[in-house]
Formats: sequence, C-alpha cells, structure tokens
Amino acid sequence: MDILNIIDEIGKIDGEIYERLNPRRKAMRSFFDIGKKLSMAALPVALTGMFQKAYGQTTVNTTVVSALNLALALEYLEFNLYNNALTATPTLIPAAAVPIITTIRAHEQAHINLLIATITQLGGVPQAPMPYTAFNYTTISTNVTTNYSTFLRTAMSIEDFGVRAYKGQLANLVSNQSVLAAAAQIHSVEARHSAQLRKMIYDLQIANLINLRPWLSDRATDAGVVDPTNYNDSAIGALSTVYYQDNATLLNAENKVTQAGILLTGINGFTDVTANAAAQSFDEYLLTATVKTVANALYINKPYQLT
Repeated sequence: MDILNIIDEIGKIDGEIYERLNPRRKAMRSFFDIGKKLSMAALPVALTGMFQKAYGQTTVNTTVVSALNLALALEYLEFNLYNNALTATPTLIPAAAVPIITTIRAHEQAHINLLIATITQLGGVPQAPMPYTAFNYTTISTNVTTNYSTFLRTAMSIEDFGVRAYKGQLANLVSNQSVLAAAAQIHSVEARHSAQLRKMIYDLQIANLINLRPWLSDRATDAGVVDPTNYNDSAIGALSTVYYQDNATLLNAENKVTQAGILLTGINGFTDVTANAAAQSFDEYLLTATVKTVANALYINKPYQLT
C-alpha cells in the first residue's frame, strides 16, 4: 500500500485534505513519526485514525473498542510474564534463549502500544495498565519464576490462549477493515510465539512433553498423555479450558474436524486427511464470554478480573 498515493488520490477530490489532516501542514511528518513507532501492521490503523479526525467521524463503535480492550488485557498478561522473567529473575532464562524472549517481549509491548493508540483513535478508553501483580502465573506450578521449564510451559499456555481469544474477536472487528487487518496480523504473531515456545519446550525433552509439536495436537505417541477429547497437549489438566471448551456443545473444541460446515476427514477422497490431521489444521476460536471466564479462573487476580 502506497500511503502517499492514497492521500494524493484523495487530494484530487478533496483539495483541503492536508488542512483537514493537520492545520499546521505537518500531516506527513506526523504520519511518518507514527510509522517509526508502530509496526507496518499498524499503519492502516494509524491512517484510519488520521482520517477519522480529519472528517470528524467521532462515533465510538463500542463493539470494536470492547474487542480491542479484551485483547489489550491479554497483551498485558503476556508482556508482564516475559518482562518479569527478563528483569526481576534474570538468571531464570538461559543466555541462549534471552534474545528470543526479549524479542517476544518487544512484540507484546508493540501490540500494547498499537492497541492503546487504536482504541484512543477510535474515541474509546483503553483498558487501564495492568501490572505483574494483576496476574496469576502459577496455574502450571508455583515455581514459574525459578524453573525455566515451568516458565516456558506457562508462556505456551498463555500464548495458545491468546491465539484462540484473538481469533474469537476478529468477528467483532469486521465493521472496521483496517483494525481487522491489524488484529489478524497480531493474531498471526501470537501463533508464531506459541510455535517458538513449543519448539523450546520440545528441545528440553520434558517427560510427557517429548513429542510436543509446534501446533496443537493430541500427541498420540506420548504414552499416558493421549487425550483426543480435549487436545490439551500441555499435560496440565487445569489448562483444559484453554484448549477445549467454549460452550456445553463443545462448539469450538480443538479436536473439531468440520470447518465452514464441511467435513475435512477424507475430503475429496484424500484418505490421508484423518481426524487427527483435520483437527490439527485449524486453531479454534473462543467466544468473548469464555475468554473472560477462562482468563479470570486461570490467570487474572482480583480486583483486576474482566467483567
């Protein structure tokens, strides 16, 4: 997308576009300053915000803002885990892994900045900053700040949860295509975080996790951990809600083999597409109510719980 050309084309219709964008004729400097601070995924959102201000489109879309605020709360959950590990417990992470965790933390901070800026641009009020103490990271084990394996498994479960939560919010963002595109790109980054963390856990060859894959699976080759019902491959029973339920009918269970009403097993005669292969091909979304319930039960302390 060539931003200059877009504004140029608008200028042919609206000769006062630059005055509308910024009365002091600093529109382009402002825009490029924004570009330096945000990722390329954020640029459509930044441009949307500029045009909203230029043309007085100030009506707040509460559905969009609520979806972004939910995402923002989860970004605080992720960021604080990594930031605490890197700053408060610097000996926790092996030297070789520090650059990886540092990069992931930087991604989460960028997501926080982007979400705050976007919510503000849309006329909403961003979720108040949530500190490390707002969260419970001990669902897997109380030694999350002293044991590297526990830290990685905790991070994996949170990233997996974030992926499902983001996917569930995309439907709430369809009214704003620019925001939707940026959120979808953040969703893909979170999925890559999960894959990276799963690879790091695999490398440790932890008992019951020796066959952990970079994507969700039932790991049917792990003796004693086979659970094709809930696809909770973390080997932590308390985390089943992250991977399994959405409602009483298990509409979005991770072992789902139907997408868009189409049965994937054996599709078009391809017998290699087994139930396992079909289920592992897609991440399932979580509905908003489920995200809040799971987050409050597993990860968020009072009085910071989501309502």
